[in-house]
Amino acid sequence: MVTTVELKNPMEYSLWVSIIAGLLIIIAVTLFIYFIIRLILKNNKKTEKKAAPITSRPISAHLIKDRYIKRVQDIKNRYMGRTIGIRDGYQELSAVIREFVHEKTGINVESLTAAEIKAKGIENLSRLMEEYYVPEFAEDEKIIGKDLPRSCDTAEEVIRSWN
Repeated sequence: MVTTVELKNPMEYSLWVSIIAGLLIIIAVTLFIYFIIRLILKNNKKTEKKAAPITSRPISAHLIKDRYIKRVQDIKNRYMGRTIGIRDGYQELSAVIREFVHEKTGINVESLTAAEIKAKGIENLSRLMEEYYVPEFAEDEKIIGKDLPRSCDTAEEVIRSWN
């Protein structure tokens, strides 16, 4: 059995190899340029965010207090109008007072327990939290005798007297 092999000229395939190599180089350069431009744009956005100064006017303490007093009065009025229950009223009142303290002091007290608030030395809030704690979380029998309108009045006094 005789086998013959016919050798091709090495230059016959060079055109296809050159075209494929050229396409791969073009794709690689395009991807490289794309990622460089994307990186530059991303860095520009970061510097724009850092460079943009906040030009909003600070809200006066009086306006902040008025806003929170109105929210406390709204809770009291809805309770007196029987549109919310005592537990919901105390929970809302606690949230409003915590938001007020956070806005006035910058201390995030919204997720702290009464003991943690007391440990931070925020006396006015600590006193209110002790008053609100049972009506917020206790069984319904232990809520009897709690006076939400009086608690709202106390909260308003604390807001008015806050420095």
